[in-house]
Formats: sequence, C-alpha cells, structure tokens
Amino acid sequence: VELDPARHRAYRNGQRIDLTTKEFALLHLLMRRSGEVLSRTQIISLVWDMNFDCDTNVVEVSIRRLRAKIDDPFENKLIHTLRGVGYVLEARQ
Repeated sequence: VELDPARHRAYRNGQRIDLTTKEFALLHLLMRRSGEVLSRTQIISLVWDMNFDCDTNVVEVSIRRLRAKIDDPFENKLIHTLRGVGYVLEARQ
C-alpha cells in the first residue's frame, strides 16, 4: 500500500483506491504504526480524536469498509484482527 497524504490518495499494486476522510486517516495510522497492534481505544482516540462510548462499533465498521477496499480485491491481506486485542497492518505469508 502506498499513501500520498498531500493529495489524499491511496494505491495498492498501482491501483488507486478511493477512501473517505476517516478511512484515509485510519489507513494512515495503521501504516505509520505498521506491525504494532492498536486497540479500539487507541484507534478511536487517534483517528476520531475523542472518546466514544465503549459500546460503539465505529472502529469495527470502519475496519470492515477499509478491508473491503484495500484487502478484499487482493490475495494478500494486510489488515489483521487480534481477537480481544486490536488491529494490525502487516504483510503475512
């Protein structure tokens, strides 16, 4: 995955991927912290810049939508869930 923050564009395998503002911010965060597991709380704080009710599913929904755009069309998945812990962006074999 390649990001062009100045132009607010994302690419995977040379293919442009259209993202919403929050999807772009989420992907940017995951890429900056690639290989590091981020909890829902960290993601909410860093992407939405606020504290949400712990019952909200905004992170799960955003991850699902981001995966649909950057993972589903490709064989190698990049966004992984560590159940009960959080999410990580990394290439796995």
